Amino acid sequence: MLVKSYAVLKTLGSALLDFVFPPFCSLCREGLSDGERIVCEACWAKVALLSGPQCPRCGAPSTGDDRCPNCAGRDYRFSGACVLASFDEGAQALIHLLKYREKTSVGVRFGRMLGEAVKADPRMSGVDRVLPVPLHRSRVRERGYNQSDLIARGVGEALGRPVEARALARTRATRTQTELSGKERAQNVSGAFIVRRPERVAGLRLLLVDDVFTTGATLDACAGVLLDAGAVEVFVAAVASPFRK
Repeated sequence: MLVKSYAVLKTLGSALLDFVFPPFCSLCREGLSDGERIVCEACWAKVALLSGPQCPRCGAPSTGDDRCPNCAGRDYRFSGACVLASFDEGAQALIHLLKYREKTSVGVRFGRMLGEAVKADPRMSGVDRVLPVPLHRSRVRERGYNQSDLIARGVGEALGRPVEARALARTRATRTQTELSGKERAQNVSGAFIVRRPERVAGLRLLLVDDVFTTGATLDACAGVLLDAGAVEVFVAAVASPFRK
């Protein structure tokens, strides 16, 4: 009851602030037009959406060569990847709003956009369920939500597929991957995930969703335990990636 009352008061407070102080874009601080929420369309337009051929393994822009410089020398257990955008200034600013400033609607919108990109990949057209990469419970308590869960919801809406958020779990709080090398990233997440509900993934083709695909270590660790639990095939999708040249 207290949680519900707090949520109502928070909503009323936000509405009052919007009335007294006209809403502004959370990024550029320009006034929002009718129909715009949190971020203006001009800032959304700064997201560098990928177009043209992509590497089927990691989603990086492809030149048609057999050897992709972004994922060369890496072995993945997932069958392929779809990435929506390059992790440049536009995408990074929006992802930071989602992860660190509680702008949860950004995650759902990104998910719908990512879902449309997944639709264009015939390999992924038959996936049965969408799964978010899980956070450790301590991180969820700290942040209040899992940003990948919000993105997965949007992807599920776009694909018309159910989202399974509880089958996969992170068993320990890992170090942030930001400053780690590719080898260190793989070691950091090794053994960090388990499938708590194998009956919800066994025999199915799955789409695993995250906010950023860097080396693919986290996504691959998740894909591995899902396959070991009986999943037929796992694809991955991410909002953005800082591709190597």
